[in-house]
Amino acid sequence: MPIRTPLTVIPGALGSGKTTLLRHILNTVNKKIAILMNEFGEISIDAKIIQGKNVEMADLGGGCVCCSLLGEFEAAVDEIIDTVDPDYIIVETTRVAEPDALVFDIQESLTQVRLDGVVTVVDADAMVKYPQVGHTTRMQIESADTILLNKVDLVSESELAAIEEKLHRFNEVASIIHTKRCEIDPDLLFGIGRERVQPQPHHVH
Repeated sequence: MPIRTPLTVIPGALGSGKTTLLRHILNTVNKKIAILMNEFGEISIDAKIIQGKNVEMADLGGGCVCCSLLGEFEAAVDEIIDTVDPDYIIVETTRVAEPDALVFDIQESLTQVRLDGVVTVVDADAMVKYPQVGHTTRMQIESADTILLNKVDLVSESELAAIEEKLHRFNEVASIIHTKRCEIDPDLLFGIGRERVQPQPHHVH
């Protein structure tokens, strides 16, 4: 049986620190990483662009690429694997409201990859300033295997404890890791390998 490429999904609100996390991963992991996102944003400045059919790829050097989705998600992932054969694929999902549906699609539809885990980035400072958790953020927290609680240096210990209590109410099983500027040992993000069950019908598209 051929080896399936591990894929990690990273949801999180705009400004939570996902781009910083992706940069940190690229700078610290000695692997060929392919990052699939809605837009290149700030991560691929001055990179050589490779135009594909379903995906546009920015060559970051060292075998790493940053990819912008052009066509269908499944076709884009297959094209990335066939073109650059990465060691890991990371999917950054700013605009995906229901990661569980995406996760199930990955497991059911993509024969060349295996889901490694969902790592949701949460902005601790924003959780204090805007305590009412929106639907999208809640879905992203509920879907997580690991919650990266970022910007913990901007909140007090009591505020941090209240945030953790709220996160545990939404997701009792996810591990919570505190970070400043998303500085983390990347080994904590990979190798999760948790199997997923099918989401409820209203989550499936």
